Amino acid sequence: MPNEEMVLQTEGLTKIYRSLFTPAGVQAVDGLDLAVRRGETYSIVGPNGSGKTTTLKILLGLIFPTSGSTSIFGKSIADLSVKEQIGFLPEDAYLYDCFNGEELIDFYAGLFGYSKKKRMELTEELLSLVGMQANRRVPFRECSKGMRQRLALAQALVNDPDLLILDEPTSGLDPAGRHQMTRLILEMKRRGKTLLLCSHFLAEVEEVCDRVGIMYRGRLVAEGTLSELAGEATEVVVTTDGMDGPTAEKVGQHAGVVNVQDGTVRMRDAAEKQLWEVLEAVHRGGGQIVEVTRPRPTLQDVFVRTIGEEAQ
Repeated sequence: MPNEEMVLQTEGLTKIYRSLFTPAGVQAVDGLDLAVRRGETYSIVGPNGSGKTTTLKILLGLIFPTSGSTSIFGKSIADLSVKEQIGFLPEDAYLYDCFNGEELIDFYAGLFGYSKKKRMELTEELLSLVGMQANRRVPFRECSKGMRQRLALAQALVNDPDLLILDEPTSGLDPAGRHQMTRLILEMKRRGKTLLLCSHFLAEVEEVCDRVGIMYRGRLVAEGTLSELAGEATEVVVTTDGMDGPTAEKVGQHAGVVNVQDGTVRMRDAAEKQLWEVLEAVHRGGGQIVEVTRPRPTLQDVFVRTIGEEAQ
């Protein structure tokens, strides 16, 4: 019986590309077990060549796996009805340059067999959603990268998909464009869509994703929520104001202090006694305590640590 909670599942998914130079071929994906639950936002991250894009191509039915199984909504990816429930935004979307935003959405809506009235309603809705009303008649070839990405996302939403697959959705965008795309992803999440995305912008992944899988050399080497991957805080950060050089030097000699720089004291997550000794030393030297925090490692920290361990 298929698990109705799981939108997407792979078991032992493997892809080996034939090569004239390597008799055994090049293994792009190696025994990948992946599960994405209904309504969650899941991100695959990894260095270049880790197998992320190959995995997405298999899930979309664009290439075939060497071995292993894949199901979406409990059905084989060979089932055409599955594709009606999927929206896809590629890293560098190719859409017809001669179309403007209105024509683009109307054309793709027509491919799904919608009536003229439905196409008009959908065009207004999607142009509003992606913030392209004011530029609705600008030809695609004249659009900026950010405008093109937003129109490509609108195209991916024409069929109101239950599963949205995004490959590097903020690649090549300036900070404003990345912010807009992140807001759109969060809106899709709010609407209950299931999202699977690949991205190199780890700070944005932290902002939008429920779970993250780290791929390396075709394998899933770590997976979990951000809290599960990051673990417990490993240091205490004391932010100060007005601490002079001699005081900073004395503070740096206390047990548990890793470094003191620009008024910020970094300590190993040590006993309370050691922390209080540092705070008292700052006060005695005329400094003020601004903030004491125990920050968790970021996804960037987890990524670098995990890939470093796997590479050893």
